[in-house]
Amino acid sequence: MAEPIYLLLGIHHHQPVGNFDSVFEMAFEKCYRPFLEAMERHPSLKFSLHHSGPLLDWAAEREGDYLDRIAALVGRGQLEILGGGYYEPILPILKPSDARGQIEMMQKFWVDRTGVRPRGMWLAERVWEPSLAGLMHDAGMRFTILDDQHFRHAGLTDETLFGYWRTERAGKAVSIFPTDKTMRYLIPFRLVEDVIGHLLHLAQKHPGAAVTYGDDGEKFGVWPGTYDWVIGEGWLEKFLTALEANSGAIRTVTFSEHMGMKPPSGRIYLPTASYSEMLEWAMPAEAIVNYERTRKEIERAGLWERTAPFFRGGFWDNFMTKYPESNLIHKRVLLVSDRIDAAERSGKSLPEARSSLYRAQCNCAYWHGLFGGLYLNYLRHALYKNLIDAEVAVDTATNGGGEFVEAKALDFDSDGFDEALLTSRDITAIVSSRSGASLVALDWKPRRFALMNTMARRFEAYHKPAEGHEGGGEGGLPSIHDLGKSLGDLRRELVYDRFPRYAFVDHAFDSEPDWRGLLENRYEDCADIAGRAFSMESVGGAGASLTALAPTKSGGTLSVEKRYSLANQSRLSLSYSLKHSGPGSPPPWFATEFNFTLLAGHDKDRYFLWNGVKGDDVFMDAKLVVDDVSILEAVDRAFGFKLVIDAEAQKMVLCPVETVSQSEKGFDKIFQGTTVWLAWKPEWSPDGKAQISVGIELKNI
Repeated sequence: MAEPIYLLLGIHHHQPVGNFDSVFEMAFEKCYRPFLEAMERHPSLKFSLHHSGPLLDWAAEREGDYLDRIAALVGRGQLEILGGGYYEPILPILKPSDARGQIEMMQKFWVDRTGVRPRGMWLAERVWEPSLAGLMHDAGMRFTILDDQHFRHAGLTDETLFGYWRTERAGKAVSIFPTDKTMRYLIPFRLVEDVIGHLLHLAQKHPGAAVTYGDDGEKFGVWPGTYDWVIGEGWLEKFLTALEANSGAIRTVTFSEHMGMKPPSGRIYLPTASYSEMLEWAMPAEAIVNYERTRKEIERAGLWERTAPFFRGGFWDNFMTKYPESNLIHKRVLLVSDRIDAAERSGKSLPEARSSLYRAQCNCAYWHGLFGGLYLNYLRHALYKNLIDAEVAVDTATNGGGEFVEAKALDFDSDGFDEALLTSRDITAIVSSRSGASLVALDWKPRRFALMNTMARRFEAYHKPAEGHEGGGEGGLPSIHDLGKSLGDLRRELVYDRFPRYAFVDHAFDSEPDWRGLLENRYEDCADIAGRAFSMESVGGAGASLTALAPTKSGGTLSVEKRYSLANQSRLSLSYSLKHSGPGSPPPWFATEFNFTLLAGHDKDRYFLWNGVKGDDVFMDAKLVVDDVSILEAVDRAFGFKLVIDAEAQKMVLCPVETVSQSEKGFDKIFQGTTVWLAWKPEWSPDGKAQISVGIELKNI
């Protein structure tokens, strides 16, 4: 009798840090529990399972029985636990000490729960870099799962990749199991007969081979339409029953079990890679358009199958170039990690700060592709909340929780330009010299809230008209990758920003602008200030001074000096010193954008007051123009604080920042924040000088 084929089932369950409780509850009800119950009904089938830390934290608090049942399956040898970075980080972008700490945190969880230390791990988004071999080995990991596409990028063009392969870095070796792409697309979207037919074909053609299936568990009930198909109509139960009925030809084994049975298929060195869609999404939007156009030309020529292994997209890290908002979170994570390390070297113990830091490394809000990801403001907020938690813990450990004010210059985001970092017990403010001396971060520490967490509106490749199509076979279910989508009425909402949505993004106008035009991003500057690099003149004490010279349309020059200072623990002041020289007259209007977010656009607990009076239903998504505003207050009763801006402005314009992005369900219009335009008619002196002052204060309510 021929040796059976060995099927290795690796299932990955994950929900991001910051997702809603209702989503966790739904996922357990419709997917995770039903999947576990199905496996319990088929004890002869073996599988491997990974849960990310956010799920484990939630289950430990709310689903203790679920974890006990997993431990029971481990105890009887039916289930192998897969480890990984606890809070599902992209490991290569972390400091090695943080990456290893995340892996060890996951190992400890499962040792405490089951007494068994995981030997293998799930890599978040299958993002691989060669250096991970050494990191995994040092952390006690002996194998991981990657796509067969990773192997094809290394030049392997076999029809099917079986078993597992060895790789190493500096002699530290680990094993890698390549998943079968056909299986990933068949399960669970095609009929059970199609999946079993594929496996029986492989068993007949390659007896004794091992085929790996490794993919998201959410396919079994969370993805659109899958609960009715997989659970309601019984796809999963039919599939497991069919595996049992064909156990003579298809035998399920765990990864560690197979490694004990069979030698590796060979040695290989894989390039940096992820799954093919991720590599596409990581490219600039215009490059994606060209990528898709070229791919279609290759497909029409009938050459796709032959050329696909050599046709790859970008590099995951470039999400942090594509989206400055992602880069800001990542670089602040590195900054806070360094602060924790320094505090620990001085003898401080900061386990809670370390855990908060790890939560801020959860990958989902660092990138965007098919899922909402970075565009979801509540996911970004959760990362910032945990980041600020960690920062406050370090502040307390080093300053005893007392008052302090500090200003220093450092290039924390590695762009070649210094930033000014202004901190107190209650505020963190970061000023970018590269981006018009704008305020790129403003955190209110008492409420763990990042006010500058505003996503800009930018072109995405899917904004171009495209023909939708549906996947899945006859009698099957379309995958979310294949669902046809149309922007429809949202196309009219597409507006793209000229600059990142920071605060104190400055403009000069040579006539009174069309204030309504500012609402739609229609304006023309007479001096190039907003995107100009400023010189860092001084940083220290409680403030920073930055200057720039901006040419005007009239041929003159506008000199702009911005002086930021922390007046006390909760107040940031900004003074402008303007000087016009050369031909023409000074600009009659000077304006600045203050972009910020209170997360919700239309909520009765978040509203504006100006000059001490509450407007009628003026929420964060308001669109209006107001004359002569001395004090503007943005009140957030949900989080219990308010932002107070005193500016003595002749004009104030309010408008929302709303993006259009795709998700697994279609297209979404998402509130990202509010733009407050403050505009003045400067009182120019005879020698062309003017002064403007703005104050920001944050208060708990």
